Amino acid sequence: MSLRTKWPCWEIMDCNPEASQCPAYRAEKSCWDVMREIDVYAFNICKDCLVYVSNQKDSIFSKEEILSIMCQKGIDVTHRCPQFKPAA
Repeated sequence: MSLRTKWPCWEIMDCNPEASQCPAYRAEKSCWDVMREIDVYAFNICKDCLVYVSNQKDSIFSKEEILSIMCQKGIDVTHRCPQFKPAA
């Protein structure tokens, strides 16, 4: 189940990739493929990441469950999280 085709990791994680000089920012490959090339052991972190999980065809989570988890983490991609309060 793919939450959104080609959804960039920096949008899902609501980060500023330019500030952190993220190697996956604007890469042609998925972030987990970029990380695997940099450090094969770093991929173990990706297996638990919402970006990786949300892009797997056989994910055990539904789209709604993934969006709920993201909302609980303060990542409001749908702009419908009732408890989300954007930073001032």
